[in-house]
Amino acid sequence: MKKAILGTTALVAVSAMAAGTASASDKIKLGVGGYMQSTYFYQSADEPSGTSDRTPDRMTQEGEIHFKGETTLDNGIKFGVNVQLEAYTATDQIDETYIYIDGSFGRIVAGSEDSAAYLMHYTSPSPVPMFGADSPNIYPTGQVNTSRPDMFADKDKITYFTPRFAGFQLGVSYVPDGDNETGSGNSPYQAPYLENGIDRGWAAAANYVNKFGGVDVALSAGYESANVTTGTPTVATPGTSGEDYYEYAFGAQVGVAGFTIGAGYGTDNNIGGVKDNDSKVWSAGLTYGMGPWSVGAQYSKKTFDPAVGSNTDQTIWVIGGQYTLGPGVTAFGGVEIDDNDLTASTATRMAGKTNTFFVGTSLSF
Repeated sequence: MKKAILGTTALVAVSAMAAGTASASDKIKLGVGGYMQSTYFYQSADEPSGTSDRTPDRMTQEGEIHFKGETTLDNGIKFGVNVQLEAYTATDQIDETYIYIDGSFGRIVAGSEDSAAYLMHYTSPSPVPMFGADSPNIYPTGQVNTSRPDMFADKDKITYFTPRFAGFQLGVSYVPDGDNETGSGNSPYQAPYLENGIDRGWAAAANYVNKFGGVDVALSAGYESANVTTGTPTVATPGTSGEDYYEYAFGAQVGVAGFTIGAGYGTDNNIGGVKDNDSKVWSAGLTYGMGPWSVGAQYSKKTFDPAVGSNTDQTIWVIGGQYTLGPGVTAFGGVEIDDNDLTASTATRMAGKTNTFFVGTSLSF
């Protein structure tokens, strides 16, 4: 897990890392950074009878190229830009894109970026890159668990982070349209979309990071909420107001003597504006590392609690290790064990229990 100023995601890291810098008399110069991850995995699956055979092994990659730069004005305030290009074809070929302002007053982020509640969240540590029981980069069975508040994802928003004081930091986000972002169907040359889905959302979060002797401590809490409009609105006919959709999450990590232990918990409530259509996730993990290597295990469980029908569960175990071969080069391997209550598979989602054995390489630049 990559540590960062405001939380535990690499996306919040200070943009000056691998970024071009300029003086106040020069234009911003862009630098290039990012990451690339590649893995081979083999699966032993116990899908329900009648399911068509699948290819048992696969090669897959995940990565981004980041174009970043900033300049410092004569008054000490920094302005910067971050544009992230997906390394594979995706619905959002350009991922996060935002401008930020840093100063003694804190940090302001405007554009397509995750919310304060997402970015400031701490959760259980994964023993390996790419795979994970909580917030992974790859879903080898189509099953994913996350304790992060992710209602708004990368939708356009404005976020403010306070300076950190005595270990504490606060953050808030405002999201006018929680379903669309510039460049992904919502053209900047057209009027705003009709109210439909998640609109006028907001997020608030706080975390605490400190060191006591040889013990590192991180705690977080976050909340997100939005209005939901259902139906198919037209210019003449509005949609129907649904229940407010809201999420909250808590997390913690403690590091001491090479050990990192952590846990995360999150809930989604009134999903899609449907009353009592809920879900919850919790995760826990432990890693141990000395020098270039580390090993560990991580577990998560997600429970779906629909407004109608019975609850269903899905669980994920990830057990593995990694070894740093050199600056920015990490080899990793292990096993992921997915299990769920589904009685039928789909083309992209595996039912039952699946063991995924993997080896891979992670590069950062």
